[in-house]
Amino acid sequence: MARILKAAGAAPPHRGTATTLVLTAGLPGSGKSTFVRRLALATGAAVLESDALRQLLFGEPSYSAAENRRLFEALPAAARELLERGRNVIIDATNLRESDRQPAYSLAKETGARLLILRFSAPDSVIRQRLALRRDGADPRESSSAGLAVYRMMAEREEPLTRDHWQIDTSDAAATDSAFSRVVEACRSRTAGALGMGGTTP
Repeated sequence: MARILKAAGAAPPHRGTATTLVLTAGLPGSGKSTFVRRLALATGAAVLESDALRQLLFGEPSYSAAENRRLFEALPAAARELLERGRNVIIDATNLRESDRQPAYSLAKETGARLLILRFSAPDSVIRQRLALRRDGADPRESSSAGLAVYRMMAEREEPLTRDHWQIDTSDAAATDSAFSRVVEACRSRTAGALGMGGTTP
């Protein structure tokens, strides 16, 4: 976990009365990480990106069950440590099933952090274009190696969210910018309590 905390950086703690735990959900290519990078710069939140942390911990990932177990045990443990230090935290992963999301639900409840769930989407044609660019290495900051085959497989496993969440379609730049402003405002809020609105666009 020490390597994860070091990678999260030493940005100053959140100065509000409550910390915020941001949880992303969405298929590969839906725009999660691009949005999260902007959000971290605007808010100073620590980002725990599953793909980047997998590479950090394992070098050349095998995506085995044992590797997944180690990663997704270390990730919420690091998030807890950061929240208890007063940092806002973003957990950036696909989180497609309720079993994937449950640790974050429990963590927010146990630490008193406000939980903000962002569910990202885009039309299939847009995601295919993005995955093609990813394959060609168009974005050097991209940690994920998920391609079209992985996208198709994961799409079959996706489960609907059962908690209040914000829906963000990243194919519309103006709508995404508007959503971004609303999410930044929510993360900077000094008011404790739930931040999500059931399946609505922020």
